[in-house]
Amino acid sequence: MGDRPPEAAPIGVLLMAHGAPNSVDDIPEYLKNIRGGTESSAEVVEIIRERYRAIGGSSPLLEITLGQARALEELLNRQGGNFRVYVGMRNWSPYIRDAVRQMADDGVRQVFALCLAPQYSTWSTERYFKSFREALAEEGAAAGMDVRRITSWANHPLLIDAFVEKIEQAMARLRGESQDDVHIVFTVHSIPADSLEVGDFYDEEYDRTLSAIVGRLRPRRWHKAYQSQGMIPVPWLGPPVERVLDKIARYGKKTVLVVPVGFVSDHIEVLYDIDIEFKDYAKKKNLDLHRTESMNLSPLFIETLAALVWERMV
Repeated sequence: MGDRPPEAAPIGVLLMAHGAPNSVDDIPEYLKNIRGGTESSAEVVEIIRERYRAIGGSSPLLEITLGQARALEELLNRQGGNFRVYVGMRNWSPYIRDAVRQMADDGVRQVFALCLAPQYSTWSTERYFKSFREALAEEGAAAGMDVRRITSWANHPLLIDAFVEKIEQAMARLRGESQDDVHIVFTVHSIPADSLEVGDFYDEEYDRTLSAIVGRLRPRRWHKAYQSQGMIPVPWLGPPVERVLDKIARYGKKTVLVVPVGFVSDHIEVLYDIDIEFKDYAKKKNLDLHRTESMNLSPLFIETLAALVWERMV
């Protein structure tokens, strides 16, 4: 028999996420990574440690993201494709540069890169692509790699389907508890307000997501909010969730459903900021706060990621 033809080079898909420390002992180094090499004060380190202790001592972000990568790879290859999906974190291991090194070792010549945040921002998500470009250059892979960026997918129809599914499931549970009068509070991660002054259109990206969801569901009462403002002393985009809860509380005892459309996995901003901090704040305001389930391994969400890749191939 003749020699078998060489296997075609795999097509890479890079899923980029923020990253999270493996344990509370990693938090000083983790914060140093976030701050570009600047160490945080002991007070800030302890605040973040307490937040991670409150959710069990570590974040499930990496485990969930690896699960998303496996599910996406299986779906992309279901019809005989040759895709390999990689995970790269910006602020913790496995770093984006680790994923780039592995792609180069695997012989990847074409890669589709996306940040696991639907709303594009030059202040936030663009930093992931910058880290990716730097890693390609460091590994000497920039010249030989066909890189296709997937930036905004804020109102992709399948993503909206996935969010609507989670909202309808949550509303069904609330109706089962005789809680029909629900205020929906949508959230994304806040960024410094002056980012908009230098051309960032993150607020417009957020509105694209909301317009698509609200157009589908027609909720009776809904609100737009920003969450998880950073600790640097600058104005951040708002209104913050707390101010929106204050407004809802003026109507009396109400049920609140938080829908974090800027996040696609359980991690500290969901498990602590929403499930603990906002829930406690709401309780003090005589509000009953609930949250939609995160996308995590939702089949509709995995289909969304696959569609983003397939559409970018055209």
